[in-house]
Amino acid sequence: MSLKKLLAITLLAMSTSLSALASDVVVPVDPVIEGQEVPAKGLYFSSSFEFELSSEVEDVLQRGITLYFVIEVEVEKKRWYWFDRSICGIKETIRLSFNPLTRSYRVAIGGMTQSFSSLEGALRFIKTINNLYVGSYRNLNPEDYEARARFYLDTSKLPRPFQVTLKGDDGWNLNSGWFDAEIKGAGEK
Repeated sequence: MSLKKLLAITLLAMSTSLSALASDVVVPVDPVIEGQEVPAKGLYFSSSFEFELSSEVEDVLQRGITLYFVIEVEVEKKRWYWFDRSICGIKETIRLSFNPLTRSYRVAIGGMTQSFSSLEGALRFIKTINNLYVGSYRNLNPEDYEARARFYLDTSKLPRPFQVTLKGDDGWNLNSGWFDAEIKGAGEK
């Protein structure tokens, strides 16, 4: 085999593996925690996420297995003399399921459930988090506080046979990792 062919095959294999890794990445877009007076006084998290489900994950969903996505948000007060103090936080689970009989997708967040006729509609709903209640409102100075969040597919809630066969590179590693969120006081734009 010539050196050119070997190089071409190597580059093709590398680009394929890089595109597979890129499909597992969850990218947050404009994450913000905002103090609001309306609808209820509190701190609310808003962001959107960009990710695609791999064919393996879609196949499992089509077979009726529920997927669990988790959004975690933490707000801490920065302290120079000690560890940062946790002010408030939330961990919310979003369930995505498919009913093969009705051919519909169902998204459940907390006590709310909504049905969708397509996977694209259900994913669009999951990818956009608006005004998720994080904690009680304080007249906070944004420079004194830090906020971070993460969004991921929780594979620990899958049935045991799936957990045993999961590998890190087979499309199940949907995780944004921890990222910083901007904090805005009430009335800031």
